[in-house]
Amino acid sequence: MSNIKSNWDGLTGLFSITFGLAYGGYAYSLPQPMFGNPLEAIFLPLAVSGIAIFIGVLLIITGGVTPSIVAIKALLNESSQRKEDRRKIAITCLICFFYAMLFEHVGYVISTSLFMFSTLTVTCGKSFWKKSALISIIFAVGIFITFNELLSVNLPPFPFFN
Repeated sequence: MSNIKSNWDGLTGLFSITFGLAYGGYAYSLPQPMFGNPLEAIFLPLAVSGIAIFIGVLLIITGGVTPSIVAIKALLNESSQRKEDRRKIAITCLICFFYAMLFEHVGYVISTSLFMFSTLTVTCGKSFWKKSALISIIFAVGIFITFNELLSVNLPPFPFFN
């Protein structure tokens, strides 16, 4: 097994198939149009879903599952610095997800300030929290004023000023 070259194709294929099935399920549950072909609105999303599933199957067939297992084992045995870097990347991805969820509900300034503060805290460390808070608030307010007032591009406002 040590002469097997590691790659992530099998695992990526499984992810692609899972994504394709979930995306296709959501696409199929879209409301049907009131007139015309009922499949017309969901044709493109279902095509994207089918392509994702097809590519996932191809990745599993060509890449195999065993090289992905070897790659996972190599990942678990890597240095502590690389593990820390991967942990920071994973936390940043979670922060981005929560930012996207909050954006419409709490407005641009609050969500962007929280996003930037969280990201700066992950990358710079907790000891720079005052500087991170100041930078995130000044940036979010400055961009909000620039776009809303100077450029007349509306960003989601504060939730309590509606």
